[in-house]
Amino acid sequence: MRRENEFRYTQLASILREQIISGYIKPGEFILSENDLCRYYGMSRTSVRKSLDNLLKEGLIVKKAGLGTIVSPDLIIDEPGTKVLRILATSPSHFMDICMPMIIEEFQKHYPNVKVKCLGFPTEEFWESVRASNELGLQADIILVGDRQLIEMEDAGPFIDLKEPMKDIFQGLYPTLRSAFSSIKAIPVTFSSVYLVYNPNLFQKYNVPLPKHDWTREDFLRAAQLLTMDTDSDGIVDQYGFALSPAINRWTMFALQNGVNFKEDVQREALVKTLTFLHDLLYRYRIATLLPKQQLNLEVFIREKAAMVLTTAIELAGWRNEKLQFEPRVASMPFGDTQAPLLIANAMMIPEGCNDEEMAIRFLKFALSYEIQEKISRNKHFLSVLESVNEAIWDKTTLLSLNIVNDRLSNSRFLNEIFPDLGMLEEIESEMALYWAGLESANHFADWLLGMIARQEKKG
Repeated sequence: MRRENEFRYTQLASILREQIISGYIKPGEFILSENDLCRYYGMSRTSVRKSLDNLLKEGLIVKKAGLGTIVSPDLIIDEPGTKVLRILATSPSHFMDICMPMIIEEFQKHYPNVKVKCLGFPTEEFWESVRASNELGLQADIILVGDRQLIEMEDAGPFIDLKEPMKDIFQGLYPTLRSAFSSIKAIPVTFSSVYLVYNPNLFQKYNVPLPKHDWTREDFLRAAQLLTMDTDSDGIVDQYGFALSPAINRWTMFALQNGVNFKEDVQREALVKTLTFLHDLLYRYRIATLLPKQQLNLEVFIREKAAMVLTTAIELAGWRNEKLQFEPRVASMPFGDTQAPLLIANAMMIPEGCNDEEMAIRFLKFALSYEIQEKISRNKHFLSVLESVNEAIWDKTTLLSLNIVNDRLSNSRFLNEIFPDLGMLEEIESEMALYWAGLESANHFADWLLGMIARQEKKG
């Protein structure tokens, strides 16, 4: 697979093009620098430059030597002749990139007089960008976010309570989703558990037994050891059994399986056991490679440099869109005795004061209709938030492997349910830097985390 593919740089070009055409970046104004675009959108400099070259050929931007890139001062934006429904979304986003074009195309067949426009903002600066957009007069009708942004939305502004206008849709959601979103003015459009997948090609190539439904932690470790090797005999390990992400919505999966609840009465022994195991994988057994925190689109797995990884149906759909050379298989997670899946979601919200509340609600109802949810699931491989859709499309064995069945789903939690306070989340991520580098012990970080949780309980 090519490192820089057409999908990535045309994706960024589309985002910047919409920001320019919508008036978010005005003629004569500077766009973000190449370094900032690389950081905010998680792309390489090569992809960023190809994106800018496309816009340059279209006459939308002009490069100023030694200064940067500006929107062409001579650009004239024609006022649209039709009604515009504007969606602001986090970027990069697999749901926005893969599902939204299909949803919009189908919606505009029913409402040909409505033009739906998606404007993508960098995930790390999302709410700040939304506020800046509002100040420029570009009021969003719908906002599409991930679960991280739901934690960060405290100062994002008022939103419409969707419980009443979307009550029929809410009734069709999984009970766990209804419960999780009962106090949030948002509605999920897709979701997934965090689960373990493996590359069967690598297992078969090196004659490693495939994971069984009842395999143990020792089986996992043995497989990872056999699949960690120096494939080109240059003295450097270039293939690992496991790719480990330090992102908080990945490593907490190990803790949940060991019974850690991150709230009152946290069992220190279970927490230390989890943190020690992660250090074992990285530094004692050396059978896992640690990925950059922002890199959830795990190229090390896509490029067959790691045999196993934790992922989600949302992320896996994005990999398939990039034409994987193999079909990942789901394996049961043998890291603990507790079946308590960590969940992630993409959700939609309608800001108060949007330009067309009625049309925005129609779009949400359309995106969450059985017909569209079925197409998303069947054609794009995303999990539906409607239980009836998943039961019709996915076989029970797969749903069990993903823990998407009610007896297991009832024990699951979203990140914002585990860490409802953004400051707490940021403090943990900052404090873990030394731990991930192997410079702080599992015991030391566990004591720090327990102390912070105790302080949060007192504040509460």
